Amino acid sequence: LIGQDVVAETITNSIVANKVPNAYLFTGIRGVGKTTIARIVAKALNCKNGIQKNCQNKCDNCQAITNSNHIDVLEMDAASRTGVDDVRELIEFSRYGPTSSKYKIFIIDEVHMLSKQAFNALLKTLEEPPEHVKFIFATTEVKKIPVTILSRCQRFDLKRVDSENLGKHLKKISELEKVKIDDDAIALLVRAGDGSVRDSISLLDQAVINNSKNVTAEPVTNMLGLADRGKIYDLLESISKGE
Repeated sequence: LIGQDVVAETITNSIVANKVPNAYLFTGIRGVGKTTIARIVAKALNCKNGIQKNCQNKCDNCQAITNSNHIDVLEMDAASRTGVDDVRELIEFSRYGPTSSKYKIFIIDEVHMLSKQAFNALLKTLEEPPEHVKFIFATTEVKKIPVTILSRCQRFDLKRVDSENLGKHLKKISELEKVKIDDDAIALLVRAGDGSVRDSISLLDQAVINNSKNVTAEPVTNMLGLADRGKIYDLLESISKGE
């Protein structure tokens, strides 16, 4: 997770102080780390080594969550499972205690896609959840979530990732991929990515495919369909002269 230091620090402090809310809600534009942070929080809550030891040698729980096969961490995509029956099934599953970890965690992605009836079914469990159950919601459209649900979640708004962090991240990826890329080319990709890590990485991937081992600003400019700066300066000069 990059560029979300305030959110990460707040959550870390709450886990260390053992003041964990019943439900987290992560909201923000696409590609800023909502699902990523949901999985990291699930690991932090269920890690055998505890959050302060950083789990360098991955414990069984962290490894299983990474591989998406942890028995107590259920990840559900609300876009494809919107109905009340899906939520009832989830609530039924929550009645039983965790099998191999501290908490039973439900990660619901794109939670705004749930139907009104599904939200109503979820409401009572959110209001008085069992001690061992935690919910983590992620959404791009927080306005579509009922206020009754919002008021029962600890909400975190993930901001767009700033240009400096995004530039460093793309540089790091290109070094790992053994691709030489100019700083000017990275700056163009970051600007086009508009604060979204996923969009920026997709554009980097496209630039690398087009130019193999050495990416410069010119092909990136052509790929993004941007105008040459020199032409923009000439245009502004002509405008200032009244031509």
